Amino acid sequence: MKIALLAGAAALALSGAAFGDVWAEQGDAGQSIATAQHTVGLGSLDAIRGHHDPNDVDIYCIRILDIRSFSASTVGGTSIDTQLFLFDANGYGVTHNDDDPAGGSLQSKITGAFVTSPGLYYLAISQYNADPSSISGLIWANSPFNVERAPDGPGAGDPLNSWSVSGTTDGDYSIALVGAGFCEIPAPSALALLGLGGIAAAGRRRRQA
Repeated sequence: MKIALLAGAAALALSGAAFGDVWAEQGDAGQSIATAQHTVGLGSLDAIRGHHDPNDVDIYCIRILDIRSFSASTVGGTSIDTQLFLFDANGYGVTHNDDDPAGGSLQSKITGAFVTSPGLYYLAISQYNADPSSISGLIWANSPFNVERAPDGPGAGDPLNSWSVSGTTDGDYSIALVGAGFCEIPAPSALALLGLGGIAAAGRRRRQA
């Protein structure tokens, strides 16, 4: 009975974690570095799925594992006219794309072209014309649209402070990821308890045999 109770506690502790390759938005991801949603799970992170309301921006904490292979893309993953932004752990802009550089799409794709090292980053998805600013102004210039760019706006030298929120579309999105992992892994104690639950289940099956 005690082991079963511990296993139940483990299940509750792990209920917000992902154990596949996909993170599903929990509630509404925040619009700042402080309120960003931390992806939690084991293994590679291959996709983030969420929902945009009008005037919405969602930010997720992810881990970039491989700079050379890293990419994040909404191409084929939504009908929304998206923008993707990447910020470092301190909220400074790293890279951005509005319209797919390959052409033919209003969705977005960024790579590791301007990423200098593996580690924790913040991935933001917004609709067209919802742009990030620092205390000095826009972090990225409004155009060109179909080019991946490092920060090139008047506020490029300062961290994220606010968004000029825009966009009237309501819909789901999926961000395909390559070379990425979860921001956090489940606590070792929770994983250990989950293991005990498996042992308890095996014991019950043996007794019933």
